[in-house]
Amino acid sequence: MWFIILSLVLIVPNALSEFRFDNYALYKIILKDVDQVNFLKSLRDSDARFDFWNDPVALSSYVNVLTSPKDRNEFENILKSKDVEFEISTENIQDAIDREVIKTYTRGNIKSMTWDGYYNLSSINAWIDDLAATYPEVVEVITGGTTYEDRAIKGLKISHGEGRRAIFLEGGIHSREWISPATVTYITNELLTNDNEDIKAAAQGFDWYIFPVTNPDGYIWSFENARMWRKNRRPVGEHVGVDLNRNWDNNWMVVGASSNPARDDYAGTAPFSEPETKSLSEFLASIGDKIDMYLSFHSYGQMLLIPFGNTTAPLANYHDARNIGARGMGALSVKYGTLYRTGTIAETICK
Repeated sequence: MWFIILSLVLIVPNALSEFRFDNYALYKIILKDVDQVNFLKSLRDSDARFDFWNDPVALSSYVNVLTSPKDRNEFENILKSKDVEFEISTENIQDAIDREVIKTYTRGNIKSMTWDGYYNLSSINAWIDDLAATYPEVVEVITGGTTYEDRAIKGLKISHGEGRRAIFLEGGIHSREWISPATVTYITNELLTNDNEDIKAAAQGFDWYIFPVTNPDGYIWSFENARMWRKNRRPVGEHVGVDLNRNWDNNWMVVGASSNPARDDYAGTAPFSEPETKSLSEFLASIGDKIDMYLSFHSYGQMLLIPFGNTTAPLANYHDARNIGARGMGALSVKYGTLYRTGTIAETICK
């Protein structure tokens, strides 16, 4: 099992037509010392125009920041004023967006779902329905909740019999992280079709509750209006959206979130203020005594994060969780050559 996590901050205009990111530049900022780390943290927290793709922390050797063309000169002058070293990694991020492949799913043909491109919400939901029709004895369509725009948070349950413990997978809570739903659907397909004995044992040994897109409204918006949209779509004064990943009733607003609705890590007015998190939490509570593992998939940054995120105090089973994670990441490295860090946020991001 693996887990990719992302922390991003971005403001996108509330456009009624597709917003393009022509000539938005991606900067690579080199951190030299603690003073520069603290300066960039302050800039991130005070100016929502600049999109920090990773947090400025002492562990990181660099920070990636996306900036609009009209703000580039000011941004560079701010960095130069503090002797912060930088380079431009990408002159025009829209070029990368234009290279993304959008696929079309053929209803009734589950093999038409492939993993060399991205699918919109209607395609993913149709595929879920078709899986239930193809594997009626083991797949059940389930609803985890509803959204501000009254869409269902659609998922599926894979079960080979009663009395099993459960694993819960969710993706797409940050709507612009398209690789997250793609990863969750890929795992789903493997659980149903792969003949590898280890995979079959995992598929048949647990009940799997799987939700590829837990932020449907935002996901649709990222396809149809603004590619880099991250939050849900509930209006908040003159702004729109709450970061659903910051809206849960666990150490709400303690760390890593903002009370400013202009920011993309805005945590809402209260825990579970959003229909998506409130309804999904109620679904989780209904099966909570069964769950052995909860995996939330994000993008950007090769890390497997284990609890806790708000403190350095370890889990009761910290060593077991870390060792299991490290073994999984080691297996990924052997097969694909990828390198993932495993540990708590304090160990992986803030160290």
